[in-house]
Amino acid sequence: MKSLYIIVTLLFMTITSAQDTYTTIYLIRHAEKADTTADTHLSEAGKERATRWIEYLVANRIDAIYATPYNRTRETAQPLADALKMKVIEYGPREMDLAAIIKKHENGAVVIVGHSNTIPGYINRLTGKNEYNDIPEDEFGRLYIVNVENGKVVDVKIEEL
Repeated sequence: MKSLYIIVTLLFMTITSAQDTYTTIYLIRHAEKADTTADTHLSEAGKERATRWIEYLVANRIDAIYATPYNRTRETAQPLADALKMKVIEYGPREMDLAAIIKKHENGAVVIVGHSNTIPGYINRLTGKNEYNDIPEDEFGRLYIVNVENGKVVDVKIEEL
């Protein structure tokens, strides 16, 4: 019986430590916009989607939440930040240094809220490949999950909310 306990404990420790070797980046586009003005707010549908992101992401161990300085991205990120009792960290869309964020939150998980024309480019730069195109203007529920180990992308998954 003692041998079984030791085996189960070692197996659990191995699985747990393997999971902690990845840095996970959740990248999402801001939710639905109220209108087409440059710094618009979220529409009612966008506010509902931002709330649904909480349901999806709150179950994960999130260490930081990043958003650009635009109303629509901050309003998408803020409900999750409130639920997790965190502050949203602002970044400039052109100054995004995903490698630095990964290093800062090594073996953790972060959420990055961006734009249809920035999120795919961040992933392309990280992978060194040009695989991901801009997100269509009418799509707001795409989630990219990027797992990184030792500075290298292990996998990229795409889910829809």
